[in-house]
Amino acid sequence: MQNRGYRPRMSRARQRALMRRRLLIGGGALAALVVIGLVILLLPRGGAPDRAVEAVVQVTPEPVAQEAPVAEAPVLADTPEPTPAPTPQPTQEALSMRALTRPTPTAEGFMPVFSKAETDEKIIAITVDDCFQADNLKQIVDAAIAVNGKLTIFPIGFNAVKSAQAEVLRYAYDNGFELENHTYSHNGLYAISADEMAEQVYQQQMALSYVLGVEYQCHFLRPRGGDARRCQRMQMYAKQMGYYGIAHWSVSGSGDDEKIAKGLKPGAIFLFHTTAKDLDKLLRFIPWAAEQGYQLVTLNEMFDYPANETAPLTTDPKGRTAPAPEPYEMVYVPLKATSYCWEAYLLQEKLIAMGYLTGEPDGVYGNDCAKAVGKYQQDHGMEANGVADADLVRQILETAT
Repeated sequence: MQNRGYRPRMSRARQRALMRRRLLIGGGALAALVVIGLVILLLPRGGAPDRAVEAVVQVTPEPVAQEAPVAEAPVLADTPEPTPAPTPQPTQEALSMRALTRPTPTAEGFMPVFSKAETDEKIIAITVDDCFQADNLKQIVDAAIAVNGKLTIFPIGFNAVKSAQAEVLRYAYDNGFELENHTYSHNGLYAISADEMAEQVYQQQMALSYVLGVEYQCHFLRPRGGDARRCQRMQMYAKQMGYYGIAHWSVSGSGDDEKIAKGLKPGAIFLFHTTAKDLDKLLRFIPWAAEQGYQLVTLNEMFDYPANETAPLTTDPKGRTAPAPEPYEMVYVPLKATSYCWEAYLLQEKLIAMGYLTGEPDGVYGNDCAKAVGKYQQDHGMEANGVADADLVRQILETAT
């Protein structure tokens, strides 16, 4: 086994070459140590390389997870009490279009009968008749005001002048409501004399003038129950007095809630009274109609008429005498069951005088009148059907007795 301290002998030239190699290796190692020392010295105390080092050593940072943005919490404020949205008022263009919905007379010598408006606009007119119960009327008026609506009120004349009713009517008028004519004592107008008929119409308007403290001009006349709405004599006097026509309706408040609700259509005219039963219906119907998007308008507004004219009072309305009815040319029209008119009264007078009818004329073309007409037809070679067409009415009325 070799001695571990044994080394073979080398030549001098080989020894010098080996020395140079060792020096080169040692010098390279020393240079590497110097570079490492410099790097260590240049590192900042926090351990992160400065910009000079970054130019040599590229460090790829670890990706940082991005947190989702947090929505700001809403600022809470006191919520105000909800208020009813105001009912939109009609534009001038809409008002001018309403004039096209006005009804026309059924025949020459007659006035229009206003039962509804032919329109797609969501408007209705609620009319209130009689006004016996002042407290109920006040509640009805307030219900309409609450939805920014207006009503057309047809008080009986002798009710209008009562202190409690007068106060409510003035309140309604001051809030833009419309007051119209329902006769002075709730008369049908078809079975009284011409002078009595004139007084019924005129004195009711004088009652409104007295209550309001102005000379008040009505635009619409509504006889009791709408019975005489086709009566030419009454219509001609209304025209003489400056009225626009006869007010009727398309929906009666006498029905139940379901029937009334079904009648809610553009242009409908509703008839109610101030009874407890109608009050209960109206306090439900008025806000419900408004919720359906309907606007409550007056008859003048519905048919694009101006508001009822007023003028200062020059004399006391009480005690005035009605203008006498002017003569007019009678237009003969068919009469049928439920015809309530002066023409039926005149026909009955003739049939009584001819012996075909007994009793007193009442202006109602009922069963007894139809039977009398049938007898007349039979005696004159006609079909005895009891139908009084315009020619037959003319023939009977113009027959001398």
